[in-house]
This record gives sequence, structure tokens and C-alpha cells, in this order.
Amino acid sequence: MIQPWTATCIQVYTHCVNSMTTRADAMAMVNKSVDRWLQLAKAGARMSGGGKQLMLFPEFALTGFPLHETAAEWIEKACIEISGPITERFQKTAQDLKCYFGLNAYERDPEWPGRYFNCSFIIGPNGDILIKYRRINTVHTGSPHDFMDKYLDKYGIEGTFPVAKTELGNLAIMPCGEIMYPEAARMFMFRGAEVLLHPTSDHGLEDKWGWESAKKVRAAENMMYLISCNATGQLGTYIPEGQTMGNSKIIDFNGMVLAKTGGPGESTTASAIIDVEALRRARLQPGAGNRLLRQRLEIYRPLYNSSSFYPANQFADTPMDSKARIMEIQEKALKNMEKAGVITYPDQAGRKAAE
Repeated sequence: MIQPWTATCIQVYTHCVNSMTTRADAMAMVNKSVDRWLQLAKAGARMSGGGKQLMLFPEFALTGFPLHETAAEWIEKACIEISGPITERFQKTAQDLKCYFGLNAYERDPEWPGRYFNCSFIIGPNGDILIKYRRINTVHTGSPHDFMDKYLDKYGIEGTFPVAKTELGNLAIMPCGEIMYPEAARMFMFRGAEVLLHPTSDHGLEDKWGWESAKKVRAAENMMYLISCNATGQLGTYIPEGQTMGNSKIIDFNGMVLAKTGGPGESTTASAIIDVEALRRARLQPGAGNRLLRQRLEIYRPLYNSSSFYPANQFADTPMDSKARIMEIQEKALKNMEKAGVITYPDQAGRKAAE
């Protein structure tokens, strides 16, 4: 039996490193952010009452995201090793506090020279990095989908959509905009995930693009808890601070909000009890309330198999060197969508203009 445990969103500011000209300066800023984050985590642990606890931080809040930088510049300046000197600070604190951490950072990996990843990862109370997930659907960085065959050959589907089986239940993690892609969360459910961590950096307060609704829907349709920790302002670039407005929240497996910060600012008020055994009982029950039980997957599979919009393996041999290259691939995706009849240009001139 898994006893109920506490999940807490550590809602923090993002101090962007884009204006830094050297890695040393960038890492000095990152370490200053880590100082504050660990201070908040230690305070949160004291308030938890000594039970099992997981704390989640926002997406790319250690550095911000690349703006004018090329891939090589961003790798050199802002990307970290996982594990490495920065993560080891969290690993040591997880051991000291006997807690779990969910985190996100831009990662460089010597296994994949010239590439970098938007990487979400979970640290266990023994200090080990339990799983790493590299974001698939992204516009700011490369994706494993860009060299999919090589990536799957190395990690398999288990390493591409990893799930950590822990004393808290089965944990998975995916960031930010992937909440808008039903398939992303569903892959983790297919692999047994019961709690989905969602480090994010989004608008927070408004339901732009149905984003806030998607958080509830992903939790309810997959019958899993969703812990969504948002950043509360990006500082140090030309992007307005209010682009990320906090409002971190924790949602249960029926889509009900259990706790939220309600707005911007540093906060740990989005904290709630997670009852994995209640979720497991719900997944066992026949009837209309069990959304997983009624999945008719086979009837959808033919259309999935015959549909391809964003082409895979576009950077199989040569890593993406700038975000401009991503725009080139998006043009190919638009043509594939037109061919499939998903989009229609009003006239031939309109189609040529789009090309």
C-alpha cells in the first residue's frame, strides 16, 4: 500500500542568461538561482510534517530559453550535464531532505555532440536521477524526433517515454507545451504512469489556446494526477516579465483542481496530498467513470499509421544548428497537412505565398 504523500510546486522566477557572454557568467547566475531554489525547498520540507514529499520546479527556469543564440552558442553557454555540477546540488539536497525533486533544464550530452535537449528529470531521495525525458514537441530546440531512428535504437520506447516505479507510485514527467498534445501524456499512461509532473513556463492565468483546460483534460482522460509548476516571470531579456504568470496547480485524476497558487510571485501554496491508492481503485472499477477501460484503440490506429505531418529524422545526420532550421521543417509539415486535406489555401496564389 502506498501511503498518501505531499506534492508541492516551487513556483520561482526565471533569471535568463541570454545577456551573458561567457559560460562562467551564465553558470554564476544559474548557481545563484539554485541557492534560492534550495532555500525554498528546505523550507517546504520543514512544513511537510515529515511525510513523503515531491517538489517540482518550472520548465527551463534555470536559464531561460535560447533567443538569438545558435545551437553551438547555447550548448556552450547555457546547457548543463545531467548529471553534473548543477544537478549534483539538487541530488545532495534530495538525500538530505529524503524527498523527490522534479526539474527541467537544457541539457548537453557527449553521446550526442552538437545537439541539446529540453530535458525533464526526476531525482529520488537517494540522490539518483531516476528518469530523464527529452521533450519531443518543441520549437526552441531540437527533438529526439529529429533523429528518431537513431534515438529509438539507443533508448527504445522505454527510454523515450520513461516511467519511474517508486514508493510514491509510477512517476513520469513532461514539460510545458506538450500538454497540448494528447499523445504525449497518453504514451506515459500506456507505460503505467499514475502521476505526471508538468514543469511549465506558460501564461498561467488565461486559457490561451485552451492550455489551462488541457491540463485538466490530460489528467482526467488518462486518469492520472497532474502536478503543474509554472514559472512566475522571465527576467533579464526583452520578453515581458508577465509572459509567465504562475498559477501553478495540482489536479487529480478526475480533472479537479486540488491546489493552486492563483497567480504570479514566488510561492509554494500549490501543495496537495496525492492518494495513489485511490487512483488505482478508480482504474480498477468497471463502468462509465473508468475512461481507460473504454478505450477502443484499434479503430484509431489505421489513421495514425497513414498520417504524417511533421517529418521525422530531418536532422538525422547533422544536428540542428539554429532555430531557423526548425522553420524550414515546419514548411514541410504544412505541405504534408495540405496534402492530407487538413488545411486548404483559398487559392493557388495563397498557397504559393505560403511557400
